[in-house]
Amino acid sequence: MQTAPTNATPTPRGINLALARAKADIPAMASLLDAFGPLFACRAELRAKASGWRGRKPLVDPERFSQGVFILADRGFQDMSSRLPAAAQTLLPVMSASFPAMAREFSALGEALASGAVPARKVADAAFGGKVQVPGVSAEALAFAAAELVRPFIERQAVSLLPLVKDLPWNQAHCPVCGGAPNMSVLRKSGDDDTFIKSHGGRRFLRCSCCATEWTHKRVSCPACGCEEPDELVVLSAPERPFERVDACKRCKSFVLCLDGGELVDVPDPDVAALTMLPLELHARKEGFVPMALHPWSNF
Repeated sequence: MQTAPTNATPTPRGINLALARAKADIPAMASLLDAFGPLFACRAELRAKASGWRGRKPLVDPERFSQGVFILADRGFQDMSSRLPAAAQTLLPVMSASFPAMAREFSALGEALASGAVPARKVADAAFGGKVQVPGVSAEALAFAAAELVRPFIERQAVSLLPLVKDLPWNQAHCPVCGGAPNMSVLRKSGDDDTFIKSHGGRRFLRCSCCATEWTHKRVSCPACGCEEPDELVVLSAPERPFERVDACKRCKSFVLCLDGGELVDVPDPDVAALTMLPLELHARKEGFVPMALHPWSNF
């Protein structure tokens, strides 16, 4: 397994540059980019300040790992709930400005966290699908906000843990750190020549929908079912943006977005790139394909 290069970790500056380029290239998506862009940048700032994994790291059994048992299979992420009230003071106002229709609900969530009316632990549970009720906050708004609040901390923990397995084989489609499914793939330049590289585009990295870890995966294959039959694999793209596409599979009807960075001078931030591919995602859904995992905007 090869993990993504260090520069794959988003920074506020890189995100803002990618947003500016995307708005110039695709004016029709400016409003959506303006909504999610500040959220991406704020999340990156929180991640940069987070401490990552604390204390003794999990022990990795190389044999179990090679069989597909990811690092956190037996324990999950460390509890970050004590940090959520402070993170909410930073992130929720940004989300309120970006999504005014939910501003009142985000404000109610922030007040509940600050006062202790709703324990931060329950908000963390909501981020992972737990059934939690917060007065004045819909289930949809709570799930969205909770997921964004915990994301910087679990992404930072994943960065701390990934070196534990950087030299171990991993041929799975789920994340080697947390077991999450990919919602994005990126083809990155490489001078190597092995089974992962099929043409000029370089290595294919799958990107975890939960913790943003990136890991190599066979390029000409369906990550969901492993199909490698050319007649069963479908590529959907638009001629004006050939470096953006959907990799879909007729056999299992799943798809994953793909950014081909092999020929790009500057590979954009993956979140910004995925957002600009929303029209392709919608097209794939209309064709009857289902995403392997969702993005924050997928249900908007």
